[in-house]
Amino acid sequence: MTRTSVSALFAAAVIAGAGTAHAGPIAPDEGPPRPVVPGVHLVDQKQAALENMLNELNLGWANGGAAGTAIGAAIGLGVGCLSMFPGSLAGCMIGLPTGAVTGALIGIANGNPKAQKAIEDYVNTP
Repeated sequence: MTRTSVSALFAAAVIAGAGTAHAGPIAPDEGPPRPVVPGVHLVDQKQAALENMLNELNLGWANGGAAGTAIGAAIGLGVGCLSMFPGSLAGCMIGLPTGAVTGALIGIANGNPKAQKAIEDYVNTP
């Protein structure tokens, strides 16, 4: 196989594999309530909070995170390159990732307002 055909196969596999992952909802625990012990956290509660947080972040990403990342990266690249004109390469290298992260956070928050609450719930779950 040539290098071009291997590259094309690899690109096709990456594109096809990116859309096939799917996480289903967690099954409710059908058992008696467990006693609360101070200083000990229940793994099931933390896992449920983690899965809820990841689902909410995924919804936010699908509803606006990718667009926010692209817009933020473009703005950060432009501002970084223009604001540090004599050393514009350094400004571009700082502005691009800063704008991309900021745009992703804003895009996810606007795409799904429940994402921030899910993060807070996960962090505060013992």
